[in-house]
Amino acid sequence: MPHEIDRILRMAGQGTWFIHPAKAEQIVAALALRAQAGPRDDAAFPGTTPVALNGEARGDQRLVRVLRLHGSILPRANMMTDFSGGVAMERFQAAFRAAADDQACSAIVIDIDSPGGQVGLVPETAAMIRAAKRSDRPIIAVANTLAASAAYWIASACDEIVVTPSGEVGSIGVYCIHQEISEKLAMEGIAVTMISSGPRKTEGNPFAPLDEPARAAIAADGAAFYDMFTKDVAKARGVPVSVVRADPETAERHMGGGRCYGAQMAVKLGMADRVATLDETLQRLVKGGRSGARRASIERRRLSLI
Repeated sequence: MPHEIDRILRMAGQGTWFIHPAKAEQIVAALALRAQAGPRDDAAFPGTTPVALNGEARGDQRLVRVLRLHGSILPRANMMTDFSGGVAMERFQAAFRAAADDQACSAIVIDIDSPGGQVGLVPETAAMIRAAKRSDRPIIAVANTLAASAAYWIASACDEIVVTPSGEVGSIGVYCIHQEISEKLAMEGIAVTMISSGPRKTEGNPFAPLDEPARAAIAADGAAFYDMFTKDVAKARGVPVSVVRADPETAERHMGGGRCYGAQMAVKLGMADRVATLDETLQRLVKGGRSGARRASIERRRLSLI
């Protein structure tokens, strides 16, 4: 169904994205493949996985809620989640609320493997996580194995960021895509006429070149979201905004800009708190959670970066 793929591709070419650029290319390729192979059989969002293990310290049972955040981030489930895989923020929010409201839950772990995605509902999700924090119930993000861009924004809202030994975090930045397909349509004998009322109503459409006013408006939107993104990360990680925005090629202190970093370097730069697997993190939590000494150590390291 080539007409359906064209429509989805146009949707992908609109709006502001917090995503690793390589994943954007994979999505485009996946869309064409899905058109031939049909929709995915698995659910777009698997929900929550309760993990209950016996704690060794007191012999009681601790319940750790594990929320999966896998795939490209989108505000709501739609054809994109079906064609290319992904996680809908509205569904993730519902799962997180359920975990946060569970009085038996002693810890929440967000198992992340995501290159990021669209901005919709990402800052709201980060704010939801921050508001749910309690001193007696840690919220841990585990980059297992990737927490990039929008996914890193969400991870930064947690009490702690853990990276698996082969994992990566970062890609702090924003970019927008404009696809101009007028020549392609002309080759297919298709002429598009847009009829509108109101100034700039159709600017940025894919059927004409992008003019400078439209480019400036799109760039302004991206800059506003970038400002929100970097301020949230700076506050969460205890560093100045200038460090989050610094160019790694010119600044001694930085958080990588649009680059991702492996586990050890991420901890060294203050982008993450420790290196561990998901299983190791769960074992640590059911044995008593994050210790006060470890929490103080993390805070001292963050303060030393200021």
